[in-house]
Amino acid sequence: MTWRNWTSGFIAVLTLSIYTTPLDAMQEMNATWKNGLRFSTADGENSISLGGRLQIDAGFFSEDSGTDAEQDGVEMRRARLAIAGVIGGNVEFKTQYDFGGGDADFKDAYVGLKDAGFLGHVRVGQIKEPMGLEWATSSKYITFAERSFTSAINPGRNTGLLSMHSLGADDNGSVAIGYFKDVNGYGNGQEDHQSSLTGRVTYLPFFEDSGHRLLHLGASFSKRDSSGGSVRYHADSLSHMGTDIVDSGEISSTSADLFGAEVAYLQGPWSAQAELITSTLEDDSEVSAWYAQGSYFLSGESRPYKKSTASFSRVKPKANYGKEGSGAIEVAIRVQEIELEEMLSNENAEALSIGINWYLNANARVMFNAIQASPDAASGYGNDVHSYVMRFAVNF
Repeated sequence: MTWRNWTSGFIAVLTLSIYTTPLDAMQEMNATWKNGLRFSTADGENSISLGGRLQIDAGFFSEDSGTDAEQDGVEMRRARLAIAGVIGGNVEFKTQYDFGGGDADFKDAYVGLKDAGFLGHVRVGQIKEPMGLEWATSSKYITFAERSFTSAINPGRNTGLLSMHSLGADDNGSVAIGYFKDVNGYGNGQEDHQSSLTGRVTYLPFFEDSGHRLLHLGASFSKRDSSGGSVRYHADSLSHMGTDIVDSGEISSTSADLFGAEVAYLQGPWSAQAELITSTLEDDSEVSAWYAQGSYFLSGESRPYKKSTASFSRVKPKANYGKEGSGAIEVAIRVQEIELEEMLSNENAEALSIGINWYLNANARVMFNAIQASPDAASGYGNDVHSYVMRFAVNF
């Protein structure tokens, strides 16, 4: 599906819906801007928002052994359009497409009920499986250009049913559990004997000063019947343009049990977080990945935390870049490791990432990452990869 075809189809559907809506059912909608374009009725029962993100990357690479497996380049890392809304105060929907790979792959595509009684907040469709803090945090708000090695194990997005509940009088806890089928980039999947049950529980032992001081704890699990009777784990050098530096190959296993643990601490401009994810296969062999990171805002801001998703959210500079000020500056460091030593490939890798983020305003930032990734020489790759990534990003 091309950009032109998708856009034409969307306009046609929108026009048709307007002209086929009975006049007595039509309500005036007000347009507002809140980090994106929003339309809503006066009673707030019906709303629609238009959103998107554009991330343009430039990558530069060098290798200790000079094999030139990595190539300098530029990439449209993400180019997304999204439409989301609420109908009748309770029914919600979202459809999001990513054109970054040259076609219109689905990302989030779901319908849901904000209040489904004892089931809580329910969504059905292609959605993120609830596994880990880094994955729950949108790519618009993650501290580094790419997520850590844990993403090689994380199940990502799939199609299924997700139930979410807030816990405690102050919503300081959450639980989410869902049943999923593995799918392709268009939300389709028909593999026999393949399904997964995934859940996540989080808790805030303290949440003070409007979230400027907090401690987040969480755990997640996923019990999975593997698609095709095999699994595979591989990871690049923490740049999307990079090539794989570890690869388990196809490992025969009809099941995989995933477990994740997460922690984050926030104190004003300081923040720290860490995660561990493991996967245990049918023969009890195991793959694991972990990271630990810290960041500091030189300009005094604090990372916002969103209780409804138990994740970090949009940074808003104290003074936007321009006549008012110079925006917000954040520096960050992350160490990470992935171990596949019990796999047939006997591979592992570790990496160090250093990042600088310049937030021009709440919707735009410039990122710079310097990464040294060191795969184990036993893997056959054996070259330290030095990556330098610049990202220019806007979202709304």
